[in-house]
Amino acid sequence: MNKLSFFLSTLFILFLTSCSTPTLSTPFGGKVKKEYYTGGGLRSELLMSDETGHSGLLKKYGYDGKLTSKVQIQNGVKNGTETLFDSRGRVLRETPYVNGRKNGVLKVYYPNGDLMAEITFANNRKHGKAVKYKKDGSIHEQAIFKNGRRAN
Repeated sequence: MNKLSFFLSTLFILFLTSCSTPTLSTPFGGKVKKEYYTGGGLRSELLMSDETGHSGLLKKYGYDGKLTSKVQIQNGVKNGTETLFDSRGRVLRETPYVNGRKNGVLKVYYPNGDLMAEITFANNRKHGKAVKYKKDGSIHEQAIFKNGRRAN
């Protein structure tokens, strides 16, 4: 193998291994697992709360480097409120999770921060009241769901 092909092979291997990083220490004593887009930008980071690497705060980023979502992860599944953001950092949606399943009131927001909709979930199904609001805050539509089916 000549020196050029050896150099190119080594460079290629380094590129592949740089797509994910080893864990790094954080100021709070936990560790961080990071994933990168093939172009080199940060795709996600898990601020681990334990040594398993399956629990902590998961943050995801767009190609532009801006935060797109964050959620608590416990034992590899969502366990807490997942918040989705638009490109300006405004909250678009808040979804409550318990053991990886939607449980509680999911909220969707207009870009100005006003509430657009509320949908109640139980065990990953629509169950309870769902309300869609107009931009002025008045109710546009509402329904009651039971086990994923509209009851009214």
